[in-house]
Parts: sequence; C-alpha cells; structure tokens
Amino acid sequence: MMQRSERQRGATLIVVLILVLLVTLAGVAAVRSLVIEERMASNSLDRSLTMQSLEQTLRYAETVAQAQSVASPFNNGFSPYSGNTATSSLPNGTYTATTCGTASADLSPCTSGLCSQPTLACKPRWDVGGTSGTWGTVAIADLPSGTPRNFEYLIEFLGSDYACNASDPDDKKNCSQYRLTVRSPAGTDRAFAQLQSYYLALPK
Repeated sequence: MMQRSERQRGATLIVVLILVLLVTLAGVAAVRSLVIEERMASNSLDRSLTMQSLEQTLRYAETVAQAQSVASPFNNGFSPYSGNTATSSLPNGTYTATTCGTASADLSPCTSGLCSQPTLACKPRWDVGGTSGTWGTVAIADLPSGTPRNFEYLIEFLGSDYACNASDPDDKKNCSQYRLTVRSPAGTDRAFAQLQSYYLALPK
C-alpha cells in the first residue's frame, strides 16, 4: 500500500507541472497579444494625428497657392538649366523643360516648395526625392506634445487657362490651377503619410 501511494503522489506532481506550464504559456500568449494590440492602437492614433497635421499643411499650401496666383511678379527667380531653351521669367513660373535629369527627375525648377509647370515625360517630383530647397516646410504643432514638426509641401503650377466654373461652358478660362503635395517629415519614428490635391485659384 505504501508503494502505491508514493506512485500516486508522483503522478500528481507531473500533472500539476503540466498544468502550470500550460497556464504559463497561455499567460505569455495573452501578454504578447496585448502588446501587439497596444502597438497597433498607438500606430493608428499616430497615423490619425499625422493625417490631421497633413490637413493643416494642405490648408496652408492652398493659401500660398492663392497668394501666388495673384502675386506680381509670379513665381520668378528660377535659374534655367543648360540644354533647355525655356526661361524662368514667364508668368507664374511657366517653364517648359525638354529633358529629364538624373533618374528621370524633372528639370523644371522648384524653390522652397514653389514649382513651375512639370514636364510630363519626367517622373513626378515627389517620386524622386528632391534636393535641398525643393520642398517647402511649415511648422505644425505636434498634437500630443505641442512640439512643432516641419511638414513639407510642393505647389506645382499647372497653368492659368482653366475654367473657373466647369459647369458653365461660356465661363472665361482665367483661373490658375495648382497641384499640391504634402507629406510628413521623413526619417523619424512617427507615422509617414502623404496627401495630394488640386487647387483652383479664383482671380481677384
């Protein structure tokens, strides 16, 4: 009888150890799942805040485009590139590049976010990075901390012969149109996002 009791106590210990192992594994899995969900929620919140900041940057770019459409002189100060016959002093940054640069980059110039007409045969400016000074920057207060972050924008002039009222076929085509591209600061641990829209500047 004594030998049988000792065997029973040994089996009970093994069962208890297995149960403890299973409970531990379940706890580890639950903690891991909780950490992943917390990271997902944090990333979702960060992206939402970034998108709100991008909306502010887009509104800012629209005001710059509107001011640019009535400025005198328009968008001047660009330096012509060798190999192109266009000049930089045409209205509102008009610039007809005939070739593309390195990696098919558009040679039509940009200065501090203000860009002349893009070259259709070249890659979009936002796809080739851009050199220092190409993108304009605006400081937007970071919503969680209030610390400003420099969001970037491109304002590309597309022409000044767009109809101000598309529903009216007799409407004069004297509105300027711009393509606006805004993006969050690159190279940070925050969410990265980019928005683009078209802005029709009404004459004043």
